Amino acid sequence: TMRTAQKLYEGIDVPGEGSVGLITYMRTDSTHLASDAVNNVRNYIQRTYGDRYLPDKPKYYSSSNKAAQEAHEAIRPTSLDYPPDRVKGALTQDQYRLYQLIWNRFVACQMTAAEWDSTTILIEGGTDAKTPLTFKATGRVLVFDGFYRVSGVPTASDEQTLPPIQEQHRLAPFAIEPEQRFTSPPPRYTEASLIKTLESEGIGRPSTYASIIQVIQDRSYVEQIERRFYATDLGEVVTDKLVEAFPNIMELGYTRDMESRLDEIESASADWRDVLREFYGPFAQRLEAAHEELVHAKAETEPAPEEYRCEECGASLVYRFGKSGRFLSCSTYPKCSYACPVDREGKPRPIETTNVACHLCGSAMIKRSGRFGPFLGCSAYPACDGILKFDKKGRVVAPTPPPLQTDLPCPKCQSPLNLRNGARGPWLSCSAFPKCRGRGKWAELDDPTKSKWEKALAAHEHEHPIPIIRDLEGNPLTDAKGKPLEKEEAETEEFVSAD
Repeated sequence: TMRTAQKLYEGIDVPGEGSVGLITYMRTDSTHLASDAVNNVRNYIQRTYGDRYLPDKPKYYSSSNKAAQEAHEAIRPTSLDYPPDRVKGALTQDQYRLYQLIWNRFVACQMTAAEWDSTTILIEGGTDAKTPLTFKATGRVLVFDGFYRVSGVPTASDEQTLPPIQEQHRLAPFAIEPEQRFTSPPPRYTEASLIKTLESEGIGRPSTYASIIQVIQDRSYVEQIERRFYATDLGEVVTDKLVEAFPNIMELGYTRDMESRLDEIESASADWRDVLREFYGPFAQRLEAAHEELVHAKAETEPAPEEYRCEECGASLVYRFGKSGRFLSCSTYPKCSYACPVDREGKPRPIETTNVACHLCGSAMIKRSGRFGPFLGCSAYPACDGILKFDKKGRVVAPTPPPLQTDLPCPKCQSPLNLRNGARGPWLSCSAFPKCRGRGKWAELDDPTKSKWEKALAAHEHEHPIPIIRDLEGNPLTDAKGKPLEKEEAETEEFVSAD
């Protein structure tokens, strides 16, 4: 959403007019509107919807968030000359929906309020006159749509519209259905509700909300399922360790106070040196204590339910934590190296054996999941560590040969450059990747140097040939270049399990 808003702010190519910035600065939670903008939208409301939809005086709003950033206006359209329908052809679907939302909210905030009639109906009945039953129905009727003329009338499952009924009117119910309801737990956070909570708690700023949400996903602390956040095993472990080692820093109040201190530095009410000194003194002590006292997550174990037993030696199982998350391990490790992946509930996940043969030993490959997504690992592990990856279509690709390290220096960090053969010929990249993303310019090398390294690369590739991946019946799945054969279009799930 923030990337989409950034594009609307930077400018959209409107046919015949060039690049047009459609919204004001978007990294703000201010509710302030410039007087010129308010006057313009009031004139627009009067022309478009009539006097009844225009209040007598402009409306002004205050933020409930004390930390709201008032340096900018509220997010609004830059000009009322560009209604959503006029620029729809120049926008993507996401851009159009976001711009329409901003437009509608801006116009609606200066319109007359809607009017509702609340209705409550009490219905008396029952089969026994001595113990009458009273049924209650509540609802409301929209009398005047007001700002809903722009934003649309909201609907919810617990709202209903009731017809006009006179007192003592006799009714014939279609049906009476008893319904049992249970208290539901609070809903899981979505991106929108998480940002709203961050704002209400005074954590972060509008300019940092997007990066906060991005970081917790990039580091696999949370995962999104149907647009809702779920904490991963890694996220829970990291949180527990941080709370144990730095309880004060992990408190919401501490973060909120730190935001206030930063505001004081900005307004010259506090000296930044004093603020840093107050923070780093206690923090350094806690950090040193954490290094000495904390137990590494990978060294900790948790007993698994008794019904889970080791399939190799029959011993009990324990939960351990690895780089890919929590898994089940034999309690006698390292005497027994049995391990099994688990699902979100900690239940053993069945091993998915595929019809792909390991290129190193010929054993069946097993579908596994790592931090970078699904892959195939040899069923003979740890005796064989063969690994295969998938392309974007879910087809197996052969492993590429290791790069050839040269004595050519990286232009950025002076580390040796690696030489590879690509679709467009040889190319050079830094051997310190990903710390350094420097690239060498092959085309600028002199002919003797090119010739030298071309021969070395050819010899290197001869020593490290690309294997042809086959299924368990010996049929090839990849060609001599390691690419999937055209006839092999099957997704990962289509591989036949091998008994």
